[in-house]
Amino acid sequence: MARGGGSFSSEEIQLLRGLPAVANVTQDRITYSDTFKQVCTIRYLAGESPTKIFREAGLPPDLVGYKRIERSVARWKAAAIKSVNGSDSMSDGEIIAQLVDRYRRALVTRKNLDSIAENIIGMESDASMAATNAEASLKAMQPSSPQTADTGTDAIDAETASIIIKQQARRIDELERANEALREQAAHVA
Repeated sequence: MARGGGSFSSEEIQLLRGLPAVANVTQDRITYSDTFKQVCTIRYLAGESPTKIFREAGLPPDLVGYKRIERSVARWKAAAIKSVNGSDSMSDGEIIAQLVDRYRRALVTRKNLDSIAENIIGMESDASMAATNAEASLKAMQPSSPQTADTGTDAIDAETASIIIKQQARRIDELERANEALREQAAHVA
């Protein structure tokens, strides 16, 4: 075993490659999926423990290491906050709302790409419905106004939001993998 962040064994590499949160893994390095990074950052800014988030994704600290978790989340948080315009004067709630909105737009883009891939291949898929459901779920999470984010009266509670985000992250990863497979098929057809 890696024993908290050292080199990964071949068995651990195989295990990690099967996780939706992992984009790539080598003996010494792990690359997380963009979806996991986004969801992890949003949940962390909402007050959740990074260790808990990683554990729920199948990445316990005894496998990936506490230091690796802490450094990753700190790096993602800094990048996310820096990417939000005017974040210096914004509350965490307002930053979270902007990140969720960005995440929702990414879902819409993926939905459109899936529709294009469906037309090219001629396959029917439930990807459009899943993306529409994800968009509706994320829309429900957004505060109705900037004042709402400051007062803490969100449309849904944090636990429900967390569950929705986890479900959508898993679904997005499935869709990303299916989309990549369709693109490869389309490239071979063309």
